[in-house]
Amino acid sequence: MKANVQHLGLEQRDRSFECYWVRSPEFGFHWHYHRALEITYVVQGRGIRMVGDNVSYFSSGDLVLLGSNLPHTWISDDEFNANSEHMQVVVLQFLPELFGEEWLALPEMRRIRSLLQKVRRGISFSTKTSEQAGNLLRQLTKENGVFGLQRLMSVFHVLSEDEETVLLSSKGFTPVLNEVTEERLLRVCQYMHEHFTTVVRLDTLAALANMNTSAFCRFFSRATGQTVTDYLNDLRIGKACNLLIDRPKMTISQVAHTSGYSSQTLFNRCFRRKKGVTPREFRTQFKGS
Repeated sequence: MKANVQHLGLEQRDRSFECYWVRSPEFGFHWHYHRALEITYVVQGRGIRMVGDNVSYFSSGDLVLLGSNLPHTWISDDEFNANSEHMQVVVLQFLPELFGEEWLALPEMRRIRSLLQKVRRGISFSTKTSEQAGNLLRQLTKENGVFGLQRLMSVFHVLSEDEETVLLSSKGFTPVLNEVTEERLLRVCQYMHEHFTTVVRLDTLAALANMNTSAFCRFFSRATGQTVTDYLNDLRIGKACNLLIDRPKMTISQVAHTSGYSSQTLFNRCFRRKKGVTPREFRTQFKGS
């Protein structure tokens, strides 16, 4: 899908990075990208995280490192938005120049260099690493200057030691960063996000894009790296994860229906393919964590 470029203005300021809190009752669909690299640490919240062509469920403690010009958005879940708590996120943004070639060539920077070589696809970190780095990021929001740089390097030291990282977007994902497809895909994606819990007809999406269905399917796959079916399944499974966690008295059949699936059998099959466990096993694992 086409993302909106976001100009952060770091180039016009007297610092190479910013670390700050974001607090909001909810996070809506805001597909965007920027030249700065970004670390996002979710202190409180849950919902669907989209990075490149990856769509995943996120919850409190989620930590992701994003490469330059990698489209992304965090969308808080309706169940979370309905309560009195706010989304709370710590964001660190820094210019690519912060880690120059000569700096990264130092032997002490070997692990950080290896980490940054993979950042183009977006990186998710283990729970242990997220907790350690998250604590440092909270402190970094109060610091700047040389002391801030020292803290920032501590964050990257912790991240570079993680041996359980997960690359998010696919290897072949190429962002659509031109103006040609922006309005067309924005209409389609907003419709899907508003209606994925109901029946979404392919001809309706194609009409929103002013295309016939076959042309639209090719167009959507090239732009997003996913088929329409895969995209919808990712949204529905993310919704189901929230329901399985937040609504322990909800039956699996009710979760399936509320998430947009016409049958529990189809839901179970799609959920297991995406998460590697059944919905019931997922719920049990989360309770035990």
